Amino acid sequence: MLKRFQKTIYPPYFSGKFECLECKAPCVTSCDKNLIKFKENFVYFEVNESGCDFCKNCAIACQENQKNTLNLDFGAKINAVAKIEITSCLAWNNTMCYNCYEVCKFKAIEYFGVFKPTINKNCIGCGECVGACFKEALSLKGVAF
Repeated sequence: MLKRFQKTIYPPYFSGKFECLECKAPCVTSCDKNLIKFKENFVYFEVNESGCDFCKNCAIACQENQKNTLNLDFGAKINAVAKIEITSCLAWNNTMCYNCYEVCKFKAIEYFGVFKPTINKNCIGCGECVGACFKEALSLKGVAF
């Protein structure tokens, strides 16, 4: 687990309720990026070097197992937003760096001029930017749905 993981974050397509009792967690094995974890009858999202690309495999695996914890009817959202630790961020400390900006498909990172990136309302919590930052200046913070 990356030290930047701060709070329980649910996987995309989360229905809001856990039906994981006696489940073999096919959602976990269906995630090629190893972002979904299963512990004590609960699934959660844990960002690593990769972020979620919303491939739908986790929700499909859950539904095929006759469970409803992850379900395509609930949309590709993750209850998290990225946060920038400005003391660690190269760009906030006057060094040109656009790694997080370049990897974000949702245009959720904006710069004031050349420096000082911020996270805007487009952030969907996928975690792509977290893995792109070699200074570990980005983290995901769980938020309420």
